[in-house]
Amino acid sequence: MPELPEVEVVRQVLKQSLIGKTILKIDCFYSNIIEGSLKEFKSKVENKKITDIKRYAKYLIFILEEGAFLSHLRMEGKYFYLPKNHEPMKHIHVIFHLDNGYDLLYADVRKFGRMEYKRVEEIYSTPPLSKLGIEANAKSYDIKAIVQKMSHKNKTIKEILLDQTILSGLGNIYVDEVLHASGISPLTKGRNLKEKDIQKILDASKEILDHAIELKGTTIRSYTSSLGVIGGYQNFLQVHTQSICKKCNSKIQKIKIGGRTTYYCSNCQREL
Repeated sequence: MPELPEVEVVRQVLKQSLIGKTILKIDCFYSNIIEGSLKEFKSKVENKKITDIKRYAKYLIFILEEGAFLSHLRMEGKYFYLPKNHEPMKHIHVIFHLDNGYDLLYADVRKFGRMEYKRVEEIYSTPPLSKLGIEANAKSYDIKAIVQKMSHKNKTIKEILLDQTILSGLGNIYVDEVLHASGISPLTKGRNLKEKDIQKILDASKEILDHAIELKGTTIRSYTSSLGVIGGYQNFLQVHTQSICKKCNSKIQKIKIGGRTTYYCSNCQREL
């Protein structure tokens, strides 16, 4: 987890507390979370004020008065915003000590999350963001370019949507939901999709992701927020983790595609 809606909710909550605060010191207890030199990361970020927090796809972008740093939560990364006298906690790998008597703590049970310093002009023009496709809930896009990229893929549409290089921000949960809303089987190969099918996917992606953001994301066993936010979109899931399709009452199929558990309705979703 967390996917685009959950990361957007984290961004919104953190922005309320962090804008205008200065990072006085950074303690890092697992240096692999920092891409590149930990010493350089500290030198670039310490004593800098946070001026904004943005997001692209599943990446948080902490804008500083000089430069910025990206943060990807991966599977289980979480932020906590607590007074400095907080009780010791497990799995805390990075602590940003702030100038207002609070700490921003990064916790990650699996240690998969990553942070990376960037100059502002590099944020979108260099990897990892430069390798990402448009956000799956973008208001505008070049449908012809997306069709061109997808129609040459021999992989399944489930794998294509998880890849992030054509559309970004969708993870396992929302891919299942988007394909169900589109009426397209996750087993369909990209080369079999026509423009009308891809348009259905784009329309469903925007509708579902925007709705999920309104409901503060999806709170399930594999992901719960650390910032006091309980999502509500789990109540609207049509196929993911479900046993019966809420549209036609057929039994939900549960299979593996590209190593990822996939839920779909063979009655509602056609393999093209």
